[in-house]
Amino acid sequence: KPYSRGNHRKMFRRFVFAIAIFSSVSGSLPAADWTRYVNPRFGAAVDIPADFAADGPAQVAGEGRRFRASSGRAVITAWGGPAQEADFLTEMRRRIGAEEAEGWAITYRSETPDWAAWGGTRGGHVFYAKTILVCDGQQTANVRLDYPAVDVPGFDAVVNRLGQSLGQDGACF
Repeated sequence: KPYSRGNHRKMFRRFVFAIAIFSSVSGSLPAADWTRYVNPRFGAAVDIPADFAADGPAQVAGEGRRFRASSGRAVITAWGGPAQEADFLTEMRRRIGAEEAEGWAITYRSETPDWAAWGGTRGGHVFYAKTILVCDGQQTANVRLDYPAVDVPGFDAVVNRLGQSLGQDGACF
C-alpha cells in the first residue's frame, strides 16, 4: 500500500527531516565564508563577509582597512586606534555628534562604559557603527558599515555579525 496513511506520514517526516538538515547545513555555509580582519598594531578585529574585498586603507584616523561589497553598494571600514578621550562615553558622544553635524539622522544609539553602537540615515543611505574599548581601555576597535537604505533587510544579519564579532585580537601598544 504505497499511499497508505502510515506511509504518507513516514514520507512527510523524512521530508521535514531532510529540509531541517538542508536548512541547518545551508544556513551555516555562508557563515563559514566570512574571514577575520585583524589589525595587530591596535588590537582590533572583526569578521568580514565573503563578498566583501579589501578596497585600500581606511579613510579614518588610525590604522585599518576598507572592504567593498562585490556589488559596489556597501562598504565596511574597520580600524583601531588609541582612545581619544579620558572618558569613553565623552568620546562616543563626540563621535555621534560629529555624525549628526554631517547631516546623519541618528536612529539607533546604545552606549555603555566600554562599548557604543549607533546608526543613522541620510540621503537614502544607512550606516551602522560600533566601537569597543580594548587593551585595558587604552585603545579602541571600530567598525562601520555603509549601505543603501533599500538594502536594509539584506544587511540585518551582516550588522549583527559585525557587532558581535568586533573584538581584540591584536597586540596592544
